[in-house]
Amino acid sequence: MLFSLMHYLHVIFVILWIGGLGFITIVALPMIVKMQDPLQKVLSFQRMEHRFAPLAKLYNAIVGLTGFAMLYMSGWQSLVFTRQGLSLLFMVLVWVFWAVMLFGLEPLVVRKMIDKMAKSGERMEIETIFNRMNRLHWVLLIVSLLASISGVAFGHGYF
Repeated sequence: MLFSLMHYLHVIFVILWIGGLGFITIVALPMIVKMQDPLQKVLSFQRMEHRFAPLAKLYNAIVGLTGFAMLYMSGWQSLVFTRQGLSLLFMVLVWVFWAVMLFGLEPLVVRKMIDKMAKSGERMEIETIFNRMNRLHWVLLIVSLLASISGVAFGHGYF
């Protein structure tokens, strides 16, 4: 019963998290990239990011808690570093990457970049930044979807 509850919560929050990433990648960022006014681009992105970032952190935390709980409840932790557990390892690595990005690296890198530009008077190339961000989001979305597919395949006994 507890395992089933963990599984339901895990799936629901993976859908919310990766679905949000998909929306940002497929709908929101392309709209922002096409905006003409650089200030509007930055303001639109900040409004979107300030609403989704706390949710992404929450979703990531719940996915991690439920995922690790299921791993230990099922005894699958012994499979993680075996050939049969490659999909588990892949999901864990993707989750760790996202946790590091959401809870540490992203705020640190963004803050450092803004401080550097403020001190040096460096001009931001908004077009370049948003085009790179858009490409990066596509890569992250594809990797995250592959991790999700990997989890479904593992759950159905394909590995």
